[in-house]
Amino acid sequence: MQTAQSALDVKDETWSRLLQEYRLAVEGKFDEMLDASGQVRKHWEPVAAAMQAMPQPERILRSERIDRRVRDTGIAYDIFSDPSKPVQRWQLDLFPIAISSAEWRWLSAALIQRARLFDAVLSEIYGEQKLLRDGIVPAELVFSDSSYLVPCQTIQPKGGFLRFYAADLARGADGRWRIIDSHTETLAGVGFALANRMVHTHIAGDIFKQANAVRLASHFQKVQAALINHCGRSNARIALLTPGPQHEDYFSHAFVARYLGYLLVEGADLRTRGSQVHLKTLEGLKEIDLIVRCVDGRVMDPVELDPNGFDGPPGMLRICRESPSLVVNAIGSAIAQNRGLGPSLPRLCKHLLGEELLIEDASRLWLGDAKARNHVLANLDRYIVRATQEGTGRPGSAAMGRKPESLDAGERQLLLRDIDLHGARLVAEGRTTFSTAPTFRAGKLVPTPFAARFFVANTGSEFEAMPGGLAMAVAPSRAVALSAPDGHTRDVWVLSDSEQAPHVSLWRPQLETARVQRSQRVIQSRVADDLFWLGRYSERADWTMRVLRSALRRVEEDSGPVAGRRAALRCLNVLLTSGQTPAVDARVPLRDADLEAMALRLITDPTSLRTLERTFDGLSRVAHMTRDRLSLESWQALSRFGRGNDWRAALAAAKPVRVLDLLDDGLASLAAFNGLMHENMTRNYGWSFLDIGRRLERAFNLSEAIMSLFVPAPDGEQKTSSLLLLLELADSYITYRSRYRLDPMMALVLDLLLLDETNPRSLAYQLEAMSRHMEDLPDSKKGVSLTEDRRIILSLLTAVRLADVEAIAADGTHTALQVVLQQLITSLPDLSNAIGRHYFNLTDDAPHRVSTG
Repeated sequence: MQTAQSALDVKDETWSRLLQEYRLAVEGKFDEMLDASGQVRKHWEPVAAAMQAMPQPERILRSERIDRRVRDTGIAYDIFSDPSKPVQRWQLDLFPIAISSAEWRWLSAALIQRARLFDAVLSEIYGEQKLLRDGIVPAELVFSDSSYLVPCQTIQPKGGFLRFYAADLARGADGRWRIIDSHTETLAGVGFALANRMVHTHIAGDIFKQANAVRLASHFQKVQAALINHCGRSNARIALLTPGPQHEDYFSHAFVARYLGYLLVEGADLRTRGSQVHLKTLEGLKEIDLIVRCVDGRVMDPVELDPNGFDGPPGMLRICRESPSLVVNAIGSAIAQNRGLGPSLPRLCKHLLGEELLIEDASRLWLGDAKARNHVLANLDRYIVRATQEGTGRPGSAAMGRKPESLDAGERQLLLRDIDLHGARLVAEGRTTFSTAPTFRAGKLVPTPFAARFFVANTGSEFEAMPGGLAMAVAPSRAVALSAPDGHTRDVWVLSDSEQAPHVSLWRPQLETARVQRSQRVIQSRVADDLFWLGRYSERADWTMRVLRSALRRVEEDSGPVAGRRAALRCLNVLLTSGQTPAVDARVPLRDADLEAMALRLITDPTSLRTLERTFDGLSRVAHMTRDRLSLESWQALSRFGRGNDWRAALAAAKPVRVLDLLDDGLASLAAFNGLMHENMTRNYGWSFLDIGRRLERAFNLSEAIMSLFVPAPDGEQKTSSLLLLLELADSYITYRSRYRLDPMMALVLDLLLLDETNPRSLAYQLEAMSRHMEDLPDSKKGVSLTEDRRIILSLLTAVRLADVEAIAADGTHTALQVVLQQLITSLPDLSNAIGRHYFNLTDDAPHRVSTG
């Protein structure tokens, strides 16, 4: 038996071997964890000690748990990516980047100085422009940059141009930090850093505490308080403006909006009227007090800026002239992140702040300057040529730039031509060196070059650096910026010398701002639309998996139902053909292989609209669109249906017998999601539309199934097996057996599934629930006559309630049943469209002009 001491020896031996291999690999390089003599740096000792005390299997297990947590959280998932291309993984390493408290004091001061400097530069460029007239900032640099917005001239926000700033930093071989890129346009991916911290501390929270690392919550509490003070109202309505779910940073936007408790809005959700920006909601226009901008400033106003840009409402700049502090960061702030400013920054800092620049930019020459251009052309192979303004705030997606020595003759000639014609829009950068830090991969410690992004925010009277950041692995042979094509990230810990204050949740309200509210009923029409389709897609996925499970059980399970194969085939057919069910000839023998082939086709066929592949894509898309409305548990329940998930990949490749187990897992996840929504979601308008979508889809699927199984009327044996299948699909078999100790009979089954309003699976229940929701929605009682959607639901509910199931069952032709079902199948899509026209495609209540004066 192995003693505790021998087990410890094994752990020490494993760690010692890993550390020794790592020590040899970093020899001659600047490494974050090891100093020049190969010893663990003092501030890294708590992290190294915790890793040493951990058995190797535990280290591997924790890495795998982080991977799962990243997938479940949905970090960096692109819902509009090409389905044929593999999804790029977002990886989070078990090892953090540790920064000592002494180094952080200097680093945060340097970052804060840089934010102050850029704020002053922006005030000058959009103000008196003395910097341009005096030649301190080359005028051509500014005027050649499309992010300099002339219509924003003279708009001077009282609180400054910048509320948020981010900088990408790399530490060179000499141990000095340098800024390789600045971001003054938007939040620049702070949501990714925040999500990484939550995932990492969920798995490695014990190490985080041992290292005495600083939490992020207090920083964001200050940001919240500062934005409230900026608005001048304690109950301010703050919106985070995003380009939408098609944008690569949408996850970050949604995550931050949910974390800070702000509305997540798109340009189409907003309207300018008078001197205010309003949010279009189901209840009318609601005033917005502050917009936190996450969109390119050039597309903020189609009237005065890019006419094709509708990421902001028409008339936005007119409102900003009257209320300059309405939008943060200020529109036009991207000009400060122009890389060509780098050589001028030391002089600018001295001129504007009266201070020496604390942290330099990476070696960089602006090619709009004739002297610099001639030098670069004479030494071209020593540089990498890049655009002055890249415009991306997504961590890791910076363009690589052009390396002249790797270009062929034609490409090199094109580069020389670009430098000659468009030099003002280009910079030449010297090669950047990157320090290394340990990465835990395949059970080994691997030294990996990295760059890190740090974030600064205005917390009232001054700027404050967020005590942490986001580090990403880079390819040092190719990169001069934060370019990480493999998506390998790590958390950044700032270690403290003092004891950490007790953790206070960001959600704890301040007494002076807390107000009793029964329900948050303000909801954008777009969000209502997304929730409606979230309900529809979740129910569609549930129904399709039930049909598949019932069909395969009749083939694969020895103890499964022996009858009803032809009935199952009809249900599969109706889903594959979108209601155009071909006749199933009872005289032709039905082989198990035929049923299996059709079931597998229903899983993966990309051509049919209602296969699981298409349904899961739709479900994942609308789930991402409503990311800020879903709890973490709800999101995790839906995460397995996303593209790239292991469960979904296994389902697509599984043999029929294995499919049954996977379908059970999928149905359990949907049941968990529906349960969470039912028990935890506030009964506001969002809930109403989610439930309407679910009820409408369930009613349509059930109507279609009854029609396909009983019209035309089957013979006696087929009818019994079809009734059994129908009860199974509607999850009502136990209810039926508890009421009737009889084999399924047509009249009794129809009463249960058609008329019984106490059965949550019946048609009458779905219609009555939708009618009840519509009564409570805004505008449902406006005007003299009923709205179109209310008329449709009333006619359907009346038709079902008036149905005589005994007469229908006695009619051997099922003509009366066909009439009722056909009305449902025809009118339910009409109802969906009517709801969309009434609530989701809102037009302005009156024509209005947009003034630019």
